[in-house]
Amino acid sequence: MVYCCTNCGYHAHKWLGRCPVCQEWDSFTEEDINVAKDVRGEGRVSGSWIGSEIQSVNSIEVDVAERFSCGIKEVDRILGGGLIAGSVILFGGEPGVGKSTLLLQMARNLAQKHGKVLYTSGEESPGQIKLRATRLKVNCETLYILSEQAIERIAAAVEEVDPRVLIVDSIQTVTSGKDGGDPGGIRQVRQASAELTRLAKARKMTTFLVGHITKEGTFAGPKTIEHLVDTALYLEGSHDSGMRILRSVKNRFGATDEIAVFQMGPTGMTEITDLSSFFLQKTTAARPGVAIVPTLEGTRPLLIEIQALASSTGGYGVPQRRATGIDYNRILLMLAVIEKRLGIHVRDADVYLNIAGGLGVREWAIDLGVVAAIVSSLRNKAMPMDIVLIGEIGLSGEVRKVKRIHERITEAAKLGYSRAIIPAVNQKAARNAHVQIDLIAVETIEQAMKTLELI
Repeated sequence: MVYCCTNCGYHAHKWLGRCPVCQEWDSFTEEDINVAKDVRGEGRVSGSWIGSEIQSVNSIEVDVAERFSCGIKEVDRILGGGLIAGSVILFGGEPGVGKSTLLLQMARNLAQKHGKVLYTSGEESPGQIKLRATRLKVNCETLYILSEQAIERIAAAVEEVDPRVLIVDSIQTVTSGKDGGDPGGIRQVRQASAELTRLAKARKMTTFLVGHITKEGTFAGPKTIEHLVDTALYLEGSHDSGMRILRSVKNRFGATDEIAVFQMGPTGMTEITDLSSFFLQKTTAARPGVAIVPTLEGTRPLLIEIQALASSTGGYGVPQRRATGIDYNRILLMLAVIEKRLGIHVRDADVYLNIAGGLGVREWAIDLGVVAAIVSSLRNKAMPMDIVLIGEIGLSGEVRKVKRIHERITEAAKLGYSRAIIPAVNQKAARNAHVQIDLIAVETIEQAMKTLELI
């Protein structure tokens, strides 16, 4: 017997009150290490799809993976160009965000163009799935529906239908053998995922495993699920907004941190290809506290609007700091730089920051835009409407180099912006872009703020 952490999958030979890996309290459960059955439940698994032969790296022949489209261009793009036969994709999201809707749309396209698709659900009856299919106008003879939770019956259905694509909604409802533990438990989820992965690799069958999201925003179940799959996608979005963002957090066949944006409507998800126009709202008058910044989401450049509201507390209470879509700790660092390097007192001011449109940005090339928006709000003075700001800011106030500057300014020029404040070290690379935009190179935030006439 061993003890396994239900949060991260760490194993220990004795019970521990706190996991030494993920620091979760009271997460260890007892587990029988001798339980290991295949998809038929007929005994211990003797091998796997990987094989057991030892080979020299020079003697290994590489098969060029052939991709096929799922019928939705934005999903194909974040997958690296389309689906690959035998790949396993973990598809996560909060309840009600639209996972089943998007997957059913993809299943329709795949069944119409590439052959049989088997959609299994452990949460809904065939009638419930049919109602959604009617709303989405899904009408295809090669799309098969199965409501089942037992891994043995799912495997038997795969043998019978021989689908090119399998969708399992959701992996937390799949039960594996009579000794697999409680339904939805760590042992069940891990064993079911491993068996479905072996089945997918052996049959060269592309497989989607739908995963629930915990309150912390991570995939429910052990981390070993993410290790097993080839790609992990996360669908996010608020219930009061029709916008949905599909984000790639792991991809063995393409780039990570790619996003695709959809609009949820009565007939399903509609892809949005022009992201910059979607997140920007053109106005006729300049506004204090607003800065336009080109950023990167994976390989895609887009323009975002950073909004800041800074006002004095009047000497009452502790100053508030709030940020939506931006790293909170990074905001505190920028406020310290403003106080020290620009001599502008922000210690007695409430500061609220927001990225318009609900997008979350994780890169530091937006630092210059954040600082400019805060100073603009404090001064109650608007910046020019035709200018974008690019640059990471160091603790000494220097404007540091950013990657892929030419793609950022090309996107800005395409949307009609005529000037860009950029790091001086990026000036040569930016001029190689050959776009009609005036480049203003700065080395420090003092130079940038003087250019904007904010100090």
